[in-house]
Amino acid sequence: MARVRAGAKAKKVKSYQLQQKRRRSRALLTQACLGVMIVALLFGISYACIQIVHGQPVLPVAVTDAIGGAAPGSAPESVSVPVQSASAPQVDAVPSGAQTVNGQEQPQAPVQVWNTAVPLERTLLADLSAADARMIAVPENGRLSTEYFRTTLFIGDSLSQGFALYEPTRGVAAVCAYKSTSPNQVLQNYVGQRPDGSKIEMWDDIKLQNPSNIYVLYGTNALISQSDEAFLKYYGDLLDRLRERFPNVPIYVQSITPTTAAQGVKQPALENGHIRQVNAAIARMAAEKGMYYLNAQEALTDAEGNLRADYTGTVDGIHMNPKGYAEWADYLLTHTVYSSYNTQFLVEGPYA
Repeated sequence: MARVRAGAKAKKVKSYQLQQKRRRSRALLTQACLGVMIVALLFGISYACIQIVHGQPVLPVAVTDAIGGAAPGSAPESVSVPVQSASAPQVDAVPSGAQTVNGQEQPQAPVQVWNTAVPLERTLLADLSAADARMIAVPENGRLSTEYFRTTLFIGDSLSQGFALYEPTRGVAAVCAYKSTSPNQVLQNYVGQRPDGSKIEMWDDIKLQNPSNIYVLYGTNALISQSDEAFLKYYGDLLDRLRERFPNVPIYVQSITPTTAAQGVKQPALENGHIRQVNAAIARMAAEKGMYYLNAQEALTDAEGNLRADYTGTVDGIHMNPKGYAEWADYLLTHTVYSSYNTQFLVEGPYA
């Protein structure tokens, strides 16, 4: 009997030990699976944080969403976007050929341009996806006095800060421009540095303004830290927010300003050929949203398409000196759209 009892006891012990071993195995397997899931989760969170910090979209963004594909927006009623009149003279179409934008070759298509022979504010664009930025840009259209700047708001980065530092806009125009800024940072209401060195949440600063005309310029910082697609996506989102906040205010979206040839070699993202490609996408985006595109490069480049040497500042090949800003401001005063509000500032022009 003793042997039988001993054998039964041994079997129970062995069975218990086997069950314990299985429990430990299942526990280890569960812990291993949880560990893998935690590692994957931490990796995903880290990836998302890095993308957000560098201004990249967390999920892939299609290029067509950034530079086109959306239904054209409508301008505010107070700006009144008119249709090309039958009596208005016809203009030449864009030359045939191909244009390369963001690495993709796109065929050129005929497109009507602005017309200032009569007080029209915008002409119809036949095909924005293939339009050249210069054809969409506001043309020379009379001249306004510098009093126009008293109700003007400049929004942008350190390049736009120059309007708060130099004549004729210093102490006249409102400037919500912040050093080393990109559109995604404004959208997230980051703290930005003003021209005077003070700091403030950027969107909170912008939304409190009460302008009659708005000029927007971003791109120099974003092109260095982001892909073109990410920059255009965030830029478009910011323009949409500006339109929502200022529904009846004309918004001028300015071309990214040129750099020196040396700066383009130093920072290929800021090479002027690349900047012009991005500007073409910005021009289409602005027109599709019912805003006005300004090709300020016309006033700032030399014969080779680089920033003019006599406009270049002493710090780098990006920022400009007072002479450059004076020429830039003069360009803005001669490239405005017709409106009843602007007529009070007109000093010369076809509709003065």
